[in-house]
Amino acid sequence: MTTEEKKWFLSLPKEMKLALMDDMLKEDQTGMAFETMNILLEAPISEGGISSDEIKEIFDKDLERRENNK
Repeated sequence: MTTEEKKWFLSLPKEMKLALMDDMLKEDQTGMAFETMNILLEAPISEGGISSDEIKEIFDKDLERRENNK
């Protein structure tokens, strides 16, 4: 992802970024979800980053969903 693409992504509303990451996990795009997570964790919250606790909620929800689908 280029610097401009990262800036654009970080400018999106927090709810949209979290929803996109959740959708990636639902579609088994785990690698892409981890890339997204890294971008969000590396960026300061004031610049569009998201706290690790909020990201963990998305991954925990995915793990629960996968457990229930076994």
